[in-house]
Amino acid sequence: MADSKNSKKTNFTAQKCNSVYLCAKLYEYNDKDWQIEYYAQNPQTGKMKRFRVRVNKIVKRAKNKKEARLQIGKIIEAINVKLYSGWNPFYEGEDSRLYEKLYNVTEIYIAEKKKEARPDTLRSYSSYVSLLNNWVGRFNKELFCSLFNHTLAIKFMDYAYNERNVSARTYNNYLKMSRCFFEWAVEKGYCKENPFLRIKMKKKTTKERTIIDVANRKRIAEHLKGKPFLLVCMLVYHSLIRPKEIRNLKIGDIDMSGHCIKVSGEIAKNHKTRYAAISAQIENLIHELNILKKPKSWYIFSDPVTMAPGTNLLYDAKFTKEFTKLRKELKLPANMQLYSFRDTGIFEMLKANVDDLSVMQHADHSSLDITSIYANHFDPNLNKIINEKTPEF
Repeated sequence: MADSKNSKKTNFTAQKCNSVYLCAKLYEYNDKDWQIEYYAQNPQTGKMKRFRVRVNKIVKRAKNKKEARLQIGKIIEAINVKLYSGWNPFYEGEDSRLYEKLYNVTEIYIAEKKKEARPDTLRSYSSYVSLLNNWVGRFNKELFCSLFNHTLAIKFMDYAYNERNVSARTYNNYLKMSRCFFEWAVEKGYCKENPFLRIKMKKKTTKERTIIDVANRKRIAEHLKGKPFLLVCMLVYHSLIRPKEIRNLKIGDIDMSGHCIKVSGEIAKNHKTRYAAISAQIENLIHELNILKKPKSWYIFSDPVTMAPGTNLLYDAKFTKEFTKLRKELKLPANMQLYSFRDTGIFEMLKANVDDLSVMQHADHSSLDITSIYANHFDPNLNKIINEKTPEF
C-alpha cells in the first residue's frame, strides 16, 4: 500500500500499472500525515504528474490503524480501477476542455453554428472544418484542440496556399475562418490562445470585373427568350440581387404595385432587409412566365431542370452551371460570369448619373467606397464618348 517503512500493501496488484499512470498507494509519512499518491500522464506534455489525496480524517475517525487501512484500501482500489479503465484526472475540473480532441470540438462548433448561421454560411463553415480535420488527420487524428499551436497553424495555411493552390482571396478566407473558429474555442475553454492571430493576410490582387455590353445582353435575351433563366439574369443586372439571394426568393416577395421585390435579411448577404427595384422588362417577364399564378409560399426558381416555381430550394450551383452552358452556346468570353451582370448594372447606373448613395443602397453595399470601385471599370465605348464630347483644340 505504501513504499515507506510504515506503509501496508493492498490486494490490488502492480501488474495493472502501465505507461500512462502509476497505481495509487498509501504513504504513512507519520501518524498525522497519511496520503494516497498516484501518478497520471499529462495528455498534453506526455509527462507524469503526482496526485495526492490526504486521508488524515479517516485515520482520526477509525478505531485503530488497521481499520483505517482497510477503509483507505477501498478508496485506493477504486482509484486504481478507474485508472486501469482509462480514467485520467486531467480530464476533470476547470481545465478538462483542454483535453478535448480537435475533431470533437469542430463537431460542437458546427452544431452551434447550425442554430445561428444561414445555410450558405453554414456550408462554408462545414467545408472549412472538413478541410482542417482532413489535414490534421494526416498526422494525428487524436490531436487535442489545445495543442494546435502557431507552428501547426502556419503549416496548415501553407498547405492551403501551396498544395491546394488557392488564390490569395481564398487563402485570406481560410485564415479568417480559422481565426473565427479558434477565437470561439478560446472563449469556450478548449484552448488557451488563438494560433492564427499572428499570421498575416495575403495581398489580394485587384478583382477583375467584366462588363457585359449591350450587344451581348441582347444576344443573351434573344437566346433565353421566354425562359426563367432570363429572369435570373435580369434580376442580377437591374435589381442588383446576388445569385445566392435570388435562389432563396419566394413568389410572395414580389410586389408588383410597388415595383420591387423583397430581399429579406435572412437571405441577404449583409443580413439587412431591402426592397430591390424591378424594371418594366422584369415585370413583363414575370407575367409572361405566369409566376404570380403560383402559391406565394413557393420559390420563384425551384425545378432543377426547368427552374420553374416550386416548393423545393434550388441547388446551389444551378445558376452557375446554367450560365456556363449559355456562355459556351453563345461563345462568350471565359471571364464573363453571371455575377458580371451585377457589375455591369452598377457600372451603368453610375455612368447614367444615378447618384452614388442611391446606387450604394440599391446594390446593398456597406459603404460608398465599395460602390466607387465599380466606376473604374473599363468602358469599351470610352474613347468614342471622349472624342464626341471633347471640344476641338
